Amino acid sequence: MRRTVISPGLARMIAACQLSRNCMLRVFAGLHDELPQQYSRFRPFRHPDDSRVFFYFAAYADENLMHTFTLHIDDSTSPDHLIVADLEHQSRQKT
Repeated sequence: MRRTVISPGLARMIAACQLSRNCMLRVFAGLHDELPQQYSRFRPFRHPDDSRVFFYFAAYADENLMHTFTLHIDDSTSPDHLIVADLEHQSRQKT
């Protein structure tokens, strides 16, 4: 199974999303546990402008906010790793 790699810069980007500590731990656990396990499911969702990466989608409820992430995952640079290359984040009030 491939191992997830998150650079310090991307970890800071996740930390800047104003998540509770509990939610931040769930995000990192999802990247390290769920992403490698669900790799074959998400792998077909390739970036239209960069075939080296695919999109990994995740959503987390956090207190009164809903956070959605679209993470750009590089699976081409290394056969043993899933490298988090970029992320998009949105949050909104839960209804």
